[in-house]
Amino acid sequence: FRKDEQTYFLRFADSGERTRETIAAEIDIINWLARAGLDVAIPERSKSGNIEETAVTAHGVFHAVVFRSLEGSQLDIEELDDAQFRVWGAALGQLHAALKQYTGPGLAARGTWRDQLEWAGAHIAEDDLAVRHELDQLTSALASLPMNSDTYGLIHYDFELDNLVWRDDTIAMLDFDDCAHYWYVADIAFALRDLFTNDVDLGTASFRAFADGYALHCPIDGELLFKIPLFLRMSQLMVYARLARALDLPADQVYPAWLDALNLKLKQRMETYALSLTAHAN
Repeated sequence: FRKDEQTYFLRFADSGERTRETIAAEIDIINWLARAGLDVAIPERSKSGNIEETAVTAHGVFHAVVFRSLEGSQLDIEELDDAQFRVWGAALGQLHAALKQYTGPGLAARGTWRDQLEWAGAHIAEDDLAVRHELDQLTSALASLPMNSDTYGLIHYDFELDNLVWRDDTIAMLDFDDCAHYWYVADIAFALRDLFTNDVDLGTASFRAFADGYALHCPIDGELLFKIPLFLRMSQLMVYARLARALDLPADQVYPAWLDALNLKLKQRMETYALSLTAHAN
């Protein structure tokens, strides 16, 4: 929406998705990053002076936050040259370097990779044997990775291009609502999902440019880079679990045609994922 010629965005989250505590932690982290000099989307206060407002509706309890829009351009990955991949990587390196210094209350309130896998497990059906096996495999594999201040901490989680605004050779950041405790390399993997659609090739010029930019501000654990396929597997599992939760609709109701079509499309996507796991296991 617009007010006084300025564009704003309202984020309206179901309380089952976001609690007041996790939102307060997110806001504290964002404000701290802004004070540290990073260009981030800042939340605005409501008419009553609050950063977050809670609305009780017939459809449940929702938490609302408003962010001022960031001026600039958004790019698609096909538009980037190697220099821009380097800028992108440098922005993520700067963010991680800053987050390593954060010691505020948001640390304790943000979730972890293990919390996310437990959440996924609660929404994956017991008879989805291949997917539940993948969940077990990922839990075990991730638990074996080194966790120290150099490799592990708060990450953005969704540093893809649709959450970045470009201003020439600088990048502004938004959408920290999935910020969580992870390995820093996971943020690289999640950011570059579209680059790794067909295969994970760490030798491409685009990836090397991204990694070089990142390393200008934050060191990279070379061994953990080779775990990028593992983090991409987790990303796919989380998408599956979110779809399973979203598609858990009562079967005895009549839905509009567009929703039936979307339901079918997303179920087919889930089935394709499950079949790929079965094929891989065989």
